[in-house]
Amino acid sequence: MGLRRDLTKVKCAVLAAVLFASFSLGGCFQTRSPRTSHSQAGAEVKPGTPTEASPTPTATPTPDPKDDAMEIADKAGLTEEDLRGEYALFIRFADAVSSNQDFKGKSEYIYHLFPIVADHLKSENEEFFFTKIRELTIIEKHTDGIDGQYVQLQNRIELDPDIEKRMGKEAYASVFYHELMHFIDLNISGDAVDAYLCLLNDGTYKKYGDLSDSERGKMTDYLYSYFIEGGAEMYTSEYFTYAPNSYLPRVRFLVAMKYIFGIRKIDDMFFDVDTDYQFAELLKENGFTNEEIIKVLKAMRNTPDALSEPKTLIDPREVLIRLYINKKGPDYEKDKVFCLILGSMNDSDLNKIPSDYSKFYTKLEGVSQAEVLEVWGYLTNVVANYDVQWGFIGMPAPIYLDGEMKLSVTAGPTEGDMVDYKAVVVDYDFENFKIKDIKIYERWSPDPIADT
Repeated sequence: MGLRRDLTKVKCAVLAAVLFASFSLGGCFQTRSPRTSHSQAGAEVKPGTPTEASPTPTATPTPDPKDDAMEIADKAGLTEEDLRGEYALFIRFADAVSSNQDFKGKSEYIYHLFPIVADHLKSENEEFFFTKIRELTIIEKHTDGIDGQYVQLQNRIELDPDIEKRMGKEAYASVFYHELMHFIDLNISGDAVDAYLCLLNDGTYKKYGDLSDSERGKMTDYLYSYFIEGGAEMYTSEYFTYAPNSYLPRVRFLVAMKYIFGIRKIDDMFFDVDTDYQFAELLKENGFTNEEIIKVLKAMRNTPDALSEPKTLIDPREVLIRLYINKKGPDYEKDKVFCLILGSMNDSDLNKIPSDYSKFYTKLEGVSQAEVLEVWGYLTNVVANYDVQWGFIGMPAPIYLDGEMKLSVTAGPTEGDMVDYKAVVVDYDFENFKIKDIKIYERWSPDPIADT
């Protein structure tokens, strides 16, 4: 599965017919059919029973790991806040990173994953995860139409060697972080292979690790949700880039899920080992039948044929409406924030899927054209290079940053040889639908560090 860069320039009539470009950065997750399950190595070693009494040793004070951790963090370009107070954990993490020779020249990116690790790694999964870091390989590889991918069963990230030359340093960082987020997602909670969601020939679904030998012969497909690619891009935005630049409808879907169910629940689902199974069960808990769940998941596939038979699918926007009704109540049409998120998901491919709700959500719009123009005008004035035409990847849309809902969009030049990407973040009054403040974030690639 891969991301194809769409370089088509799209006009948006925003009063002065400003030109906005539709780009894609980002990458993809790739896996193959698992043939064997893998278990965590390392059995518990129990100490022997002493036969003679031993003198009680004098207790030695445990050294405070903070000083050592901060010394490493300073070299890696991390702040004390980035360590989240997890100094001992960071030292273990840094040891795993420094031991991997494949990270030479790229280790600054790996070190900058630590805030995610501190936020989501559980103690029982530490050994498995650190082993995966030590074994992770990163290669440069030309793959037609794909800027990057993470191949799970090989524990390998593949990056197009020409990304930076074609699109600039920040674009390279965006792709790399997206693929690293796949690595985090699929390893931070243990081995994800057994948690793959499988479709059986009787129309039921199970986790791969729960299949009996006979059921494995009846498996017809793997099922994936928007959490795979949409989640990787959304959390790349939250931790690094401030704005998504690929898989936009999928990102908006997960923003809506956070709006309905809360940030913590969706965070926990994404960083858990069986995300897609949990999502399927969440649908079941909210009134979706088994047959409908399969239709939802098939609509969310990241394959060229995913929408080849739209009448057999359920639109993800319908999913959000039905979840909203069951969780929050029937007045979804009056919820302006929810409608704004749905409007930002408007997509020509999704519009092919029939739905009882389509007359409602296909008429919705995202941020108003006047506000889009205001954001664009602020960007061009800050950049102050009027010889270069700037455009947006998508349009400003809701996203949670540091636990608060904002509007954000990635911007870049639409013509000429200049390669540069910036994130535009709007502090927005969602009650009165007014722009309060706008900020530009233009550097999210970490400073190189000297690898020893």
